[in-house]
Amino acid sequence: MFLEIFRKFLVLYFYAIIASFAQAPDNSPVIELGQSDFLIERPFTISIIIPNSETRPTITFPDIPGFTKKGIVTSATQTEVNEKTIISQVITQSYQAQAPGSFRLSPFSITVDGEVVYSEGTTLVVRSSPSGSASGAIVQNRTDVPLGGAAFLSLQASKAIIYTGESVAITLSFFIADNYPYVLNFTALDKQLQGIVKKIRPTNAWEESLNINELKPTPVVISGKKFREYRIYQSVFFPLANQPLRLPAVSLQLNRSRPIIGPPSAQPEKIVFTSKPLTVTVKPLPAHALRGRIPVGSFRLEERLERSRVGAGQSVRYTFTIAGEGNIAALPAPSITNEETTMNIFPPEERHILSHIGNQVVGRKSFTYFVVPQQNGRISLADRFQWIYFDPHQARYDTIRPRLQLQVGGKHEPKTDKALSPTEAADINKESSFASPVGRSLYAGLESTDSTQQPINVSTLIRSIANVLIVVMLLGMIFVFIKK
Repeated sequence: MFLEIFRKFLVLYFYAIIASFAQAPDNSPVIELGQSDFLIERPFTISIIIPNSETRPTITFPDIPGFTKKGIVTSATQTEVNEKTIISQVITQSYQAQAPGSFRLSPFSITVDGEVVYSEGTTLVVRSSPSGSASGAIVQNRTDVPLGGAAFLSLQASKAIIYTGESVAITLSFFIADNYPYVLNFTALDKQLQGIVKKIRPTNAWEESLNINELKPTPVVISGKKFREYRIYQSVFFPLANQPLRLPAVSLQLNRSRPIIGPPSAQPEKIVFTSKPLTVTVKPLPAHALRGRIPVGSFRLEERLERSRVGAGQSVRYTFTIAGEGNIAALPAPSITNEETTMNIFPPEERHILSHIGNQVVGRKSFTYFVVPQQNGRISLADRFQWIYFDPHQARYDTIRPRLQLQVGGKHEPKTDKALSPTEAADINKESSFASPVGRSLYAGLESTDSTQQPINVSTLIRSIANVLIVVMLLGMIFVFIKK
């Protein structure tokens, strides 16, 4: 009889351990594929998202038949939880299609710190450019070929004229014609690049760097002539002052080892290539009361209200997300326009994610608020929040306001006002895992709370039960030995 009881206690002990592990949060990496139907000019991307990680591991991405790897972009998202910053890593590999058509990305796996993450793959549809250019080589129209330039160094800007705060991509590339008669080798590139970057990096500008980890040639066509482009450096800058960006000429030294046809040279010859200086004109923003303090870019609003109906004194989460192209990391929170006593609005939790697509920095930044209405009635959130920005494409200021409304009082409806895409729903679920419980005001019922009634701590309770079971098992073993 005693042995049977002892056996049951032992089983219960292991069940308690399993249950405690089952409650552990899921921090597994996730693979995210880019848009599967796109123009040939647009890259395809594969991203690996590593939640709650301050280290950035080295990732080996798969090869895709018909595509060329363009480079890896790394970024980090930050979430403030209980005054603690939680960092998640996002590593993105870009692929450039060599020709239009339909391509199959087979199922693949990526290993992250010993953990294997799987993807089922997809079918990629690459469409021709509307202009009719469908060759495997990218057509470069902005690059000027020097006279007799079968090989040259070029410093380029994505735009010649920008507004203060508008993005501009600066790229340093080395071009070699397909019919260049010599073999060229890069020497001490890392050391040379450090000096080059110091010269061309603009002052008084915010930089979003695109890390280039692989020096691979990309076929391009310039003025009807075929070249191979080696992209050495690329960053996106956001000028903070109304001053032109003046980038001086820089030089790159290579070894010319031997001719492609003919006897080899006695020893490698050092040859220096120098770029032309570059100037980007920066225009001031039009007159405005907030000029110099508002973001610049192309943005849109993605919002979510946790519930459409709440009772007076109850809290509800409202997420105000700005998505688009611009300096995502530096976007400010929306302005609170009507701070009435009828609604309490608590400071937001901020979270952002960004990536590079071509010469653009795109992404989204979310601001999650706890709002606590104090009176019954319908509340329009457009009367409480607004976000002002300057659109450089339209050359005008614009204001983003919420479209959702909150009904205070009446029957509760635990539904959202807006259907979410799977990606948005996943983002919201991740945010929800860090948030405080909702549905009640943070201070509701405080005056009627009995301080003698302490809440039950589940982890403490499990630990106490485990300690009791260990003592019982020891006593049972002693009893069995004495019985024998």
